[in-house]
Amino acid sequence: MPSKKKSADQVISLDSFGSAKDYWICWVKSPLTPLSFAKKVQTLLKQPCAYIGGIGLPDVHESLNFPMFLTSFSNEYDANLVILANRVTAPMELSMEQQNYLLGGLLFEDEYFLFNNQGLRKVNFSFPQADYILMLSVDKQADMEDYVQLLPVLADNRILCQDTPRNIAQGQKKSKQVLDFIQYMFYESEAAVKDYRRRKLFQKLHHKMSVSSSNCGDLRFPLEDNRMITSALLRREDY
Repeated sequence: MPSKKKSADQVISLDSFGSAKDYWICWVKSPLTPLSFAKKVQTLLKQPCAYIGGIGLPDVHESLNFPMFLTSFSNEYDANLVILANRVTAPMELSMEQQNYLLGGLLFEDEYFLFNNQGLRKVNFSFPQADYILMLSVDKQADMEDYVQLLPVLADNRILCQDTPRNIAQGQKKSKQVLDFIQYMFYESEAAVKDYRRRKLFQKLHHKMSVSSSNCGDLRFPLEDNRMITSALLRREDY
């Protein structure tokens, strides 16, 4: 009995993705190391650029970690640019799996890519050898184009491709796989941004995010000692 023909991949976005924010992504080439590239972005934009963690691939290898950096354009519109390294040095175990033992040991370190069209990679992608991925997210109340126009300057016009996540995915052979992983990167980066900002605020408050009821005098309704301070004044940009 002949097997059924496999249907083509459909680009199916998660329901919540893009409902509150607009997203833009681009892949660029740069000879700079991650720290140097982040410093260059900071100089060009005249905005602080901070390391906020990394995206790991525990399903591939526990040691893989792709560093991320954050530049925030506006807290009001939650306009953030996350710089994500597209390549890192591959762990020895992954490199050994690709070697022909008849030819001897390793002479050079291999690289592992998030997106590439050959070699060690997570997602097959038609634009090869990108060094960094720029992920821009902006609240829908703001105009995305105001921030998109800044990206070519950052990459020295060496942009391989740029567009919305859906349009990028539609141009790839395995479109659903590409879109799913792009969404995963945005969700992971947004979680890292929130965690970084919380840690920064925590440090400003000398590691005290609550006020004890003993400091509030006579209150009609008592406060819990672990109630977290939520005042927006703590997050003022001029503080």
